[in-house]
Amino acid sequence: MDANIANLVSAEQHAINIRNSNLQSLRSEIYNTVADSDSLLGTTSDTVHLLLNELSGFINKLATAQSLAEMRASATSLQMAIGHIEAKVSSGELQFPYQTKGLDTVNAEITARATGVNTILTSVL
Repeated sequence: MDANIANLVSAEQHAINIRNSNLQSLRSEIYNTVADSDSLLGTTSDTVHLLLNELSGFINKLATAQSLAEMRASATSLQMAIGHIEAKVSSGELQFPYQTKGLDTVNAEITARATGVNTILTSVL
């Protein structure tokens, strides 16, 4: 029985090692052909700041809108900033990594990473 457990653990560890190696290969390819980690982080930061600013403006205008016309007008800035994205995604000109990875995978990663970081923060704060 102990040999069977050892073989199972060894097989599981081998699968983890292969997955980690494949992940590292993908990261290296992205680094070498798309952008380095700092540039990717910068682009992510720019995207979040753009969305935060535009969404904040939209919500503030929407909250004070008194008519349907004012509600529509509140979306103008947001539409100008990011409205073109939907058409590019629909036409296939743009595809986001989360679409390839799948929502279940992305949501699981978000949950695991957020919980992991929060666990560490909670232990020291």
